Amino acid sequence: MNQITPIINAYVALWVVLINFAFSVLVLVRTSRTATYVLFVLICISNMFWNFGDFMTFLTENRNWYYFSRIGSSMLPALMFHFILTLVRSRPKRVTWIRLPYLLSGVFAFIALLAMFHPGSRWFMDSGLRNVLFLILLGPVLFIGIGVVLLAIRRTKLEDERERLRYILIAAIIGVLTGLTEIVQFLKALPPLGHLGCLAYSSILAVSIFKHRTAYDILAQMQEKLESLGEMAAGIAHEIRNPLTSIKGASDLLWGELKGLDLPRAKEYHDIIREEIDRLNHILLNFQYFTRPLKIEKELIPVNEIIRKTVRLAETAPATITIKQNLSANSPKIKTDASLLKQVFLNLIKNAEEACGLEGKLVIKTETLPPWFRISFSDNGPGISTENLNRIFEPFFTTKSAGMGMGLAICRRIMLAHGGELDVKNRLPKGAEFTILLPI
Repeated sequence: MNQITPIINAYVALWVVLINFAFSVLVLVRTSRTATYVLFVLICISNMFWNFGDFMTFLTENRNWYYFSRIGSSMLPALMFHFILTLVRSRPKRVTWIRLPYLLSGVFAFIALLAMFHPGSRWFMDSGLRNVLFLILLGPVLFIGIGVVLLAIRRTKLEDERERLRYILIAAIIGVLTGLTEIVQFLKALPPLGHLGCLAYSSILAVSIFKHRTAYDILAQMQEKLESLGEMAAGIAHEIRNPLTSIKGASDLLWGELKGLDLPRAKEYHDIIREEIDRLNHILLNFQYFTRPLKIEKELIPVNEIIRKTVRLAETAPATITIKQNLSANSPKIKTDASLLKQVFLNLIKNAEEACGLEGKLVIKTETLPPWFRISFSDNGPGISTENLNRIFEPFFTTKSAGMGMGLAICRRIMLAHGGELDVKNRLPKGAEFTILLPI
């Protein structure tokens, strides 16, 4: 049996080379050159390096082919991790999370290349030390990737997306478990299953890509839109911020002229102008960073007071909706960004006004449900259709003729950045309810 196993492994490795070559050609011919497909082709190429090197090692017994194979296998953890992040998020938030695995994988691949010529590198590659360090440094990368997919499956409400992510999860688990059998060979614990696993997970990924090609194309288009939006937002912010500064200065000068007069509400209106200018500046800053981490300035604040201020602000405009506040007594202070929170509240009030029209009603209710502070916005509008309910927080999705589809996407992003959540459901007999959960 021990003599047969290397022969089987060698010819399985050859099959992996041929099949991954076929997958690469199919993807290059039938898809675009977006990140998802390029990364899959790079994974196939790494698989071909690894498996062809092992096949030639068996065929020729030339040790240099073994080092050649390790160039390909060393790059797989970084490529798989990058592939997972690209599928789960249209644009990964932390580029460092991608750079570090590439750096580590690149070091191991470079040492494998040097081993063809350098005795010290050859000793390192032939010793168990290489496998131990590879497992310690790059093993967590793959387990984190699996965790990211599991979290994405738990969070998504779309069954199609769940199915797409399950393919990735199964492929990643197979790749990790079978890859471990190659790494722990110095312990003689398990037969090497890496080539068989490589054949399995590359086939699963290929099936997923072609079966869910439309979803991957949408992800790619979304990434392009977000990049364009970032450039556009930078230009808009530059053009708008200067007039806002002038308006703020003029309002201060106007208040200087008015404060000596007997106008009891003048200061309140002046304060509203200043607050809203500051909030607009804050919105511009976060809008241009929509594809990057939000800048949050947290402080302990009574959320109920922010709600009252926001409602007063909303009521200064011509009212088309009646707003009732059902706020809990003695609500705790919560560490949050007041300006961003006001942005979320105003957006939800505006959405309720547009949905309900004349004689609409909105109830804002707060309650403490440890470990959360719950805020609900319940209206008596027509509700949200079932097909739109699962897409309402997607960037660029809108049912309004003049809408951009950014409001609710930004609102949910703000809440997630606070460690909270924003969700929606239909009410019976009619209406919609948006629920905010903030950690206490």
